[in-house]
Amino acid sequence: MLDIQNLQVVYGTGRMRVDAVKNVSFHVEPGAAYGLVGESGSGKSTVLRAICGLAPITSGRVSVDGAAVTTPRSKAFYRTVQMVFQDPYASLHPRHTVDRTLSEPLAIHGEKDAEARILQALKEVGLGPSFRFRYPHQLSGGQRQRIAIARALILRPKVLLLDEPTSALDASVQAEILNLLNDLRRRLGLTYILVSHDLAVVAHLCERLLVMQHGEAVEETTADALRSGAASNTYTQSLIQASQGFTRVAPQTARAPAA
Repeated sequence: MLDIQNLQVVYGTGRMRVDAVKNVSFHVEPGAAYGLVGESGSGKSTVLRAICGLAPITSGRVSVDGAAVTTPRSKAFYRTVQMVFQDPYASLHPRHTVDRTLSEPLAIHGEKDAEARILQALKEVGLGPSFRFRYPHQLSGGQRQRIAIARALILRPKVLLLDEPTSALDASVQAEILNLLNDLRRRLGLTYILVSHDLAVVAHLCERLLVMQHGEAVEETTADALRSGAASNTYTQSLIQASQGFTRVAPQTARAPAA
């Protein structure tokens, strides 16, 4: 469904040159969930932005469903690929109702039966018709992200690019959104690329993943290997160790000398 070959993204020139992504390659099968992990600044979000046309592709090839992407992206591309952004507080227009937010992509692509499509999209993300005419400030963080997911799904794409979709949410709401994404993938046959710095989130949602550091791909592994702590690369091992969190070790009390 998605094939990335030697992707390179460069910003600036000369002394101001920044190699954000350096010759990254991977492929994702139809219906699979693929993860990109790494510390902040590793280039994982830039890969997603390059795929959907929000970052320039300096060199390399991106193919979606067997067709090479063009610059600028075509309408057909956006019917196939949609993105869910990290911050639901910033990705929704504060002065647009949910109804306008969901109807806009339908109008752009000349789709009919907008009302039925909007109600169906709300139902798919677990929200009722009463949310249709609310503004973003009247929604919780989890509800906003559900609307963002509904907006991405309303054109019936095959691929969703998920840029840390739960990192701005509370822990309990994170679990709800992850379970929703899992359910939608199974029911609609979607293909996911998930960017996250949280290894537990990636292991929950994805089968395979690519570890990135300083814009480079350092290791491709599986979620099972991640759970078991198996990694051939030292950087991946350090990520696994860091994800296990801090554990306080109780100091040993000195024994009293025998009488």
